Amino acid sequence: MACIIRQTVKGYTYLYESESYRDDNGNPQNKRTLIGKLDPDTGDPIYKAEYIERMKAAGVVIEATGHLKEFSVDDILRSTIKEYGAFYLYTEIGMETGLLDVLKEVFPQKWAQIYNLACFMVSTGEPSEYCCDWLDKTEAFQSGGLSPAAITELLKDITFGEQVDFYEKWATLRSEKEYLALDITSVSSYSELISDVEWGYNRDHDKLRQINICMLMGEETGTPVFQTVYSGSLKDVSTLKSTIGKW
Repeated sequence: MACIIRQTVKGYTYLYESESYRDDNGNPQNKRTLIGKLDPDTGDPIYKAEYIERMKAAGVVIEATGHLKEFSVDDILRSTIKEYGAFYLYTEIGMETGLLDVLKEVFPQKWAQIYNLACFMVSTGEPSEYCCDWLDKTEAFQSGGLSPAAITELLKDITFGEQVDFYEKWATLRSEKEYLALDITSVSSYSELISDVEWGYNRDHDKLRQINICMLMGEETGTPVFQTVYSGSLKDVSTLKSTIGKW
């Protein structure tokens, strides 16, 4: 079953054909295809030619409403060019996996900032202090500034309850699409300030205390679903039972 949905990015509303179906294993899937956008002046849909032709071949006549705005040479010289390719890819992934829907549900006021920050981190691998510069040259969701101070406030405002709510909804959604795999590892540390850094079985035979890191991910896609840390003295079986107990 297909329907047309709208997605607004930086003030522009794009039209997607959304089709829900089940794969060969009976798992629910969703496919979205860009078919046009809304005219920013009139609000009329401007459909891509290939979509109009495809619907015409299927016996559905779509009237090509809307108009394309013409720009002068002076308009072009004064225009700003921004990168969009990588962010478009991340947005498609976010919609296809359902991540954006979960973020919007759990963080209705902060989801765009969180997603933009995550996209910056994936794209560049640079310190968060450069996120604002990245947003200046990248087409992204409207979220306000992400200066170092704004990022600090954003991360401080995310409560433990919101984290739990997000992980629960995200894990439930992904577990409907594939089995989840669990991985446990340990990281040695010299830290005297982290309370969970404790003596335990060290796989690398380092004569150091350690902290246990646990992650859930999609068995087929490798999609991260949940992560947490445990005291370094806990054995793997205890870590496993504790993580399973959360769900």
